Amino acid sequence: MTSRVVSTTESPRRGWPRPRGARPGRALSDRLPVPWAFPLIVFAITWLLILAAWYGSAVIYRQGHPWTWHFLFKDAGSYLGIAEHGYPVKLRFPWAGGPVAGRAAFFPLFPLLIRLTSYLTGGDYAIAGLVVSILAGTASAVGVWALAARVRDHRVADRAVVLYCFFPGAMTFGMLYSEPLAVALGAAALLALVERRWLLAGIIGAVGTAERPTLIVLTVVSGVAAAQAIWIRHEWRALLAPALTPLGMLAFFGYLGHRYRDYAFWFQAEKAGWNQHIDWGVHTLRIVFWADPGTTKYKVFNLILIIMFIAAVAGIAMTLAARLPLPVTLFGVLVVLMSVIAYGQSTKPLSSGPGSPSLSARPRNCRRPSTGPWSFFPQPASSSSSGGGRTTGSALPLSGPGPARDRDR
Repeated sequence: MTSRVVSTTESPRRGWPRPRGARPGRALSDRLPVPWAFPLIVFAITWLLILAAWYGSAVIYRQGHPWTWHFLFKDAGSYLGIAEHGYPVKLRFPWAGGPVAGRAAFFPLFPLLIRLTSYLTGGDYAIAGLVVSILAGTASAVGVWALAARVRDHRVADRAVVLYCFFPGAMTFGMLYSEPLAVALGAAALLALVERRWLLAGIIGAVGTAERPTLIVLTVVSGVAAAQAIWIRHEWRALLAPALTPLGMLAFFGYLGHRYRDYAFWFQAEKAGWNQHIDWGVHTLRIVFWADPGTTKYKVFNLILIIMFIAAVAGIAMTLAARLPLPVTLFGVLVVLMSVIAYGQSTKPLSSGPGSPSLSARPRNCRRPSTGPWSFFPQPASSSSSGGGRTTGSALPLSGPGPARDRDR
């Protein structure tokens, strides 16, 4: 009698384990030739709605504005200015104000990509900005889908990317703003951390901190993930991620310090030029309790901000209950916390919650596939619009004007 020997020496898969009980073959993305085509289709539909909003507003308000009137909205001028002319040669304090001086507060990666792309568009910076914006938005949609698919399944990922692309923060897809690129980089960094690819996570994190200050939370997230890896598996290589991640921001601060003879210059520019500072949530609470003079006169806008705050609290609670991988959960909590404690952040189209962790939140003891709306309670992305018929490119246009003090970084 012979016995059959089955090998059990196969090495386990890297990273956090996938959840059990996934039901393959039921997601819409599984019906496509390649599943990742699903987020591309969703993003394309979003842009069709953006175009409909642009040209539909022209019919409704009887205005014949070019596409640049919608796309080059507020902060777009600063991004294009940096891309074309760089940062101001000299700036002095006390702050003299003005859009040229204000460019010093904008991080360099996004305008650098616009400048590089301008060589392919014959020096047309508006077209270059459109190309970069569309590519960044596409990458962010794929990144959100891939991250949700990794920590849950394709069914959850499909719904996550739909909510991401049609949530109010999707307004930034139709504007020359840096949020979509930040989402793409954040999602990629989180995916690398979940897979325990520490060097890759550190490189992506360093690129991210050169794109947007909010992504500095990746340093904390990667540090905690590294500490866990060292404690459990003695994986000292994990220290590469937190060591590399802040280098993008430090390089930018070093550049500004050398240029303007002050290595704390960016913080001065933030406070003096844009009135941005930490107030530990006082401003946010005033908005929530309808006591902020800057937003209460815009009733619809203020109501949306309150809904976004409630969504943030509920989203964090559900993220914690879902017991997602530690880097994903911690990132979502820290990004929302930064938005709450920073003065004025709640009025920005802030969608820098890459992968929107609670989009893929589902309690672990849930046996059924995620069919209810609670499986996709998204982290909030505050948004605003201005009056006079101008649309900000949101796939879900908002009614009513918003405050004029918008500035994205």
